[in-house]
Amino acid sequence: MRICGVVAEYNPFHKGHAHQLAAAKDALGGDCAAVCCMSGDFVQRGGAAVLPKHLRAKAAVLGGADLVLELPVSYALCSAEGFAQSAVDILLGTGVLTDLSFGAEDPDPALLRETASLLLEHQTVQDTLAHLSTGISYAAARERALYARVKEKAALLQKPNNILAVEYCKALIRRESDVNLVPVGRQGAGHDAGAQDGYASASHIRELLGRGQVREARSYLPEGCAAILEEALDSGRALIDQSRLENAMLSALVRLTAGELAALPGASEGLDNRLLSAIRAGRTLQDICAAAKTKRYALSRIRRMVFCAYLGITAEEARTPPPYARVLAFNDKGREVLRLARKQASLPLITKPAHAFDLGGGARRIFEREALACDLYHLALPAWRDFSWGADWRQDAIYVK
Repeated sequence: MRICGVVAEYNPFHKGHAHQLAAAKDALGGDCAAVCCMSGDFVQRGGAAVLPKHLRAKAAVLGGADLVLELPVSYALCSAEGFAQSAVDILLGTGVLTDLSFGAEDPDPALLRETASLLLEHQTVQDTLAHLSTGISYAAARERALYARVKEKAALLQKPNNILAVEYCKALIRRESDVNLVPVGRQGAGHDAGAQDGYASASHIRELLGRGQVREARSYLPEGCAAILEEALDSGRALIDQSRLENAMLSALVRLTAGELAALPGASEGLDNRLLSAIRAGRTLQDICAAAKTKRYALSRIRRMVFCAYLGITAEEARTPPPYARVLAFNDKGREVLRLARKQASLPLITKPAHAFDLGGGARRIFEREALACDLYHLALPAWRDFSWGADWRQDAIYVK
């Protein structure tokens, strides 16, 4: 059986995601199983997911995934490079991965892998650092370094799906993995665009939900996933208004010391001091992030730092390799994958939270951090009074028939 990994956030799961899973399975044959590594309750651009992680995992299985694993918050809030490496490490840690699929504007596996190899070469790294010293962003510095060496390949890094695709390739190269690449051309609108050809980006769907246009948002979701979203909205288990987090986050931020900010992921070259000044001067999260942002430091990096600060995530914790693979949801084919993985996995497989009590100190702390993040996420939901502390310690993996 081919077992194809996918890294995702599914925020929320939409028809474009279903297309990617179906295309990967079609390319690899009917017995292929799709194993997704998905962010938990907080997502990579710095924010909270619209639905709790177990609901999003269930939607993913209804939409074509067979097994959904969790990317803990300590890694979900990393840079694109750290996010990709950690997710790939979890997928490889199952011991059964044969393929890796991802969306790309230029779905040429040889070209993507070659570009990744070039970025890892010593000369490209040195050239990137040299460009960084001029004050431009890391993304711009890396593109210039690559352009100086291979002009036609630098254009790849101007497209959002290609950027992550190259990071997945880098992650595999670092681990000397021979996993097969299955890039899938993106359908419809791009990440930050609207809708096109019956497909919409997740950001556009979230915008529709924020404006109360649930019926229109629903049209871009597979039927089963749309039903999960609507039930969550009706029961107060959807987080559409991110400002519900604001007061709790501000109260946490104003208590942080300079030393605690310096320990955050991404805190370097005085950015921690800049963020400290922004916190002291700002009255809203938007004010703080806008004040800390510069041409060199993108808003997404600032937002990740702010959310790491709120959740207590340190750079040391984020650098620790993922110590386990937790199952969020699965179907019958996913159960087959788990049976194989139990014989071959290099990481502990967690299907019940009770298994976390058997983890070592560092791994246990990662799980505890995730459980705390889950509590803080639920505290922001409209139906927060319906939840009790420690919910993540009681939630088993969801079996979807």
